[in-house]
Amino acid sequence: MAPTEKQLLQGCEDLGLCSTGTVAQLSERIDSYKISQEISTKDAEDPMCDAILVTQSIFGSDEDMKLGAKEAFEHELEKEELEIEHVSGETFVGNRRGLDLANIKAKINILEARDKDRGDEINDLRRVTKDLRARVSVLSLASQDYKRVRHRKISTFKRDNFPDEMEDSDYDIIREVNVIVHEGDAAVDALLYEGEGRRDGYIFQQLYGLHPADVRTIMHPETLAILNAHAEVRDHRQKSGTDEFYEKFAEFILALQKSNLNTNCLIGESANPTRTAYWALLKCQRYKNNE
Repeated sequence: MAPTEKQLLQGCEDLGLCSTGTVAQLSERIDSYKISQEISTKDAEDPMCDAILVTQSIFGSDEDMKLGAKEAFEHELEKEELEIEHVSGETFVGNRRGLDLANIKAKINILEARDKDRGDEINDLRRVTKDLRARVSVLSLASQDYKRVRHRKISTFKRDNFPDEMEDSDYDIIREVNVIVHEGDAAVDALLYEGEGRRDGYIFQQLYGLHPADVRTIMHPETLAILNAHAEVRDHRQKSGTDEFYEKFAEFILALQKSNLNTNCLIGESANPTRTAYWALLKCQRYKNNE
């Protein structure tokens, strides 16, 4: 994140630099000072200066240009007085055009440093945008499911009080929403614990294996699907989950937590503990055979 004007002013004062001017000027002043300090350190280790002489010579064959350049340099040394200039803490000796080039080098270094900082800021903004889009998608799905729940309310009332008015679509709505209610949905359920919402986070963890706050940071569909699968097995009314499934799920959650919930390790082909645990969980049997 780019420093504020207040931070730049304080930075200039701390470094003993002039603290007047625009934000861009303050920033450039600090950047120039830092570069000069780096160069000064190098100069202290190798106390030498650079000599820069710029002139023009004839254009022709390689040998002609070499000879012409040599003569032009000799002529330049005879007619033009050399100057000394300190640029960003580095000392240069040369004619005016040569010293101008030294200034360009320092400015390029500053611009490259700024471009890197801006590139980091842009990447951060892209990551935030990606997370926000995923969050909007989750909220949108939650809104759609809620509408279906309200449809079920009306169709259920209709079924109980006006059975002769029931249509096939009403039965479809009731059946579909019953499935939604009993399925796991870690992403949406985690939103119930935001702000002044639910406080029984332990129950959520029993269903999904992670704390609601952790689940809200996960946007990877396959990871959410695994959490939902565990909730379905855990809450199934007729079947029991296998010991293997619960063991493999626990191993996956542990590996995911050790990776700081980095779901990127599930993308691609690279071998890592989280990926290994993920595929082992997918391949194991979920329900006991006799149920």
